Amino acid sequence: MRKARKKLRIRVTQKTSYKKVILTFSIAAIVGACFFMFNNLGISENANANPGKDGSKTITTANQIVNEFTNLTSNASAGTTTISVSSSSLNANSRFSSSLAAGDLILIIQMQGASITTTDNSSYGNISNYNNCGKYEYAKVASVPNGTSITLANSLVNSYSSSGKVQVVRVPRYTDLTINVGASISTDAWDGTKGGIVALEVVNDVVLNGSINVNYKGFRGGSIEQNSVLPGNITTRRTTDSNKGAEKGESIAGPASALSNGRYGRGAPANGGGGGNAHNAAGGGGSNSGVTTGYTGTGNPDISNVNWITAWNLESSGFALTTSPGGGRGGYTYSQNTSNPLTKAPGHSDWGGDNRNNVGGFGGRPLDYSTGRIFMGGGGGAGDSNNSTSQPAGNGGGIVFLLVKGNVTGTGTIYANGEKPASTLGPNGRDGSSGGGGGGTVLIYHFAGSTNGISIEAKGGAGGSQDLTATSEAEGAGGGGGGGYVAITNLPSISITVAGGANGTSNSSSVAAFIPNGATCGAPGLIVSLPLSFNPYSAGNSPLPVVLKSFEVIENNENALLVWETASEINNDYFLIERSWDGISYESLGQIKGSGTTTLPHKYSLTDDAPLLGTSYYRLTQVDFNGENETFPPRPFTYSINGSEMKLVQFGPNPFIDELSLLVQFPNNTQLRAELFTIDGKKIWETVQEVSAGRESFILRPDVRNSGVYHLRLSSAEGKSLLVKLVKR
Repeated sequence: MRKARKKLRIRVTQKTSYKKVILTFSIAAIVGACFFMFNNLGISENANANPGKDGSKTITTANQIVNEFTNLTSNASAGTTTISVSSSSLNANSRFSSSLAAGDLILIIQMQGASITTTDNSSYGNISNYNNCGKYEYAKVASVPNGTSITLANSLVNSYSSSGKVQVVRVPRYTDLTINVGASISTDAWDGTKGGIVALEVVNDVVLNGSINVNYKGFRGGSIEQNSVLPGNITTRRTTDSNKGAEKGESIAGPASALSNGRYGRGAPANGGGGGNAHNAAGGGGSNSGVTTGYTGTGNPDISNVNWITAWNLESSGFALTTSPGGGRGGYTYSQNTSNPLTKAPGHSDWGGDNRNNVGGFGGRPLDYSTGRIFMGGGGGAGDSNNSTSQPAGNGGGIVFLLVKGNVTGTGTIYANGEKPASTLGPNGRDGSSGGGGGGTVLIYHFAGSTNGISIEAKGGAGGSQDLTATSEAEGAGGGGGGGYVAITNLPSISITVAGGANGTSNSSSVAAFIPNGATCGAPGLIVSLPLSFNPYSAGNSPLPVVLKSFEVIENNENALLVWETASEINNDYFLIERSWDGISYESLGQIKGSGTTTLPHKYSLTDDAPLLGTSYYRLTQVDFNGENETFPPRPFTYSINGSEMKLVQFGPNPFIDELSLLVQFPNNTQLRAELFTIDGKKIWETVQEVSAGRESFILRPDVRNSGVYHLRLSSAEGKSLLVKLVKR
């Protein structure tokens, strides 16, 4: 206790009117009813998460970016506590008040690295192994030892492969978040290494009247090249030759440029759309989630016009009524002549040119979310081009991940849509159009609150259209992107859409009776309910187990009354209550038992009957049954003595052995007499001290050898007295 007493002396000298009367007053001598334990537990950020450390945030401008990004530079295995990154400061754009430090929160997520089948047939692009792609976790920072390392407070749950583009996202830790009307949070677009994610942790509530927008921030659409042959290629699913097809969309298997088996051709790599084959077929739409069985890559034919059923069925009997999860297929190749699309099938020589062959890019595949992974929307495949009129394919939607203890309310919208490519450059857009991007991902994880009022969009982007009005020539329109993925704790009744993107169209007069010209729609994504058991944090982390509705410190009869209320609790063992004179060093006031796991509100209180003079600080720490804890922001409290009577604030221990510790409050300077009497009124000991107004601490050592019951009387020079019954051991 020597160190604790030294700290107390500093506090006494600087912040109160206490003084050393006989010996240094030891609060540790008083516990229980008359005994107050001093315990300098100043909890370090190294050992504990700091939810709310970035304070309350109000967004007032459009497209504000609040995350910072870096990437993993070497593999990280499950169980490790140190990761290597390009830059550990995670504040390159000054979006935080300081560089990454202990108590901050990061999201580690592997974006790519899936293995696909590379055979040049209908199996091309099947996902043979997700590997570590889509794995993620939120991790607390213990320290930042150097410019390229981060040490975590708990070991990693997952393993990560740096070659799979693992990004490390710094997550702001707000107490409350408000996004005003007209304002928005956005993010850096995915650049092949990092970006595409908005990740937030909010202790209390989110009021969303503006928007969170990650539209088109996901995997990139295929780029345009200007090489094509005539007659075109009608067989190849993948190739390294840009003459034979357009570029594929980016996916969980990597960007098209990294596909060693060939970046071009109509085969769809995982959730990326396939590029249109030569000559001038259109690109397929990217994808994200959806039903994972029944994929064909041919999308969903639009039969909103009954005549189109006839046109679709010219491909194959009954095709008009077929469906496929994932992205939509791109439209047909170049045709030169005017004919009837309701009677002349694709590939018929009457069409001339490249005979309007059915070799548009296949739609991207739906991804499997059943194992708890998350993904961005896949990029659309590009349209085959040689006349410099086609436009790049659509990017997929990004990821929005909100960890919220309270409620998400408001009239705003979360956007994670795939991109619709621009139409070919008209009026002579004589190239294949490009595919739309797949919808993105939105996750909102509550611990007790709910989401209501807002709307969410994670739609696939529509396919690009052809603007060609000068001739009877026609090319394919782009396939629509597949829908995204939305998951919310206790799924609310709000407006959520994960629709697939519509197919593009051609305005060529030669296909006026069938304007999709072979392009199909993307399929819808998924909307699911997250269970409370879902935990996105790394090993040993509690998922913000207590929702604190309020915490106040008020003066009550010259005491400090602490009152707080929880909205819900998960595995809450107890609350530790602490006090500090400077907001840095804290002493323990005691513990209050928690309510375990409950979704009902609970109120708690604790009285500090010896508050410090001047301004002091009180804080709560919630402790789980497994020892994990969370410290809430402190509350200031200002106290001044207004009493006109002498008051015994604390004394103990009782029974005592050799000495008594007392804390006495005096309304003015006076002389204090302390006297000890036997139970029958015989005085056996006394001492006299000069004291000052305020609170003074004493250690008394009565000269008493016999065990028994005694009375201690404290008297002032003004005749005021207090009588306390004591037991001598």
